[in-house]
Amino acid sequence: MQSQIEYRIKPEKGISLNLKELWQYKELFYFFTWRDIKVKYKQTFIGFLWAILQPFLTMLIFSVFFG
Repeated sequence: MQSQIEYRIKPEKGISLNLKELWQYKELFYFFTWRDIKVKYKQTFIGFLWAILQPFLTMLIFSVFFG
């Protein structure tokens, strides 16, 4: 006869930022962040440069029309 053990995983109450755990898995956090950035800008024609150009061009347009 096997006994079945049931585990329940419940979140902590409130919002907690576990910095110790974040530091422990910093390589994984870095990998996921870099992967998201690469995927987001891979589809654009000029790639990662678009992240810099877009706010600059927006600032330039607002300066010309409202300045």
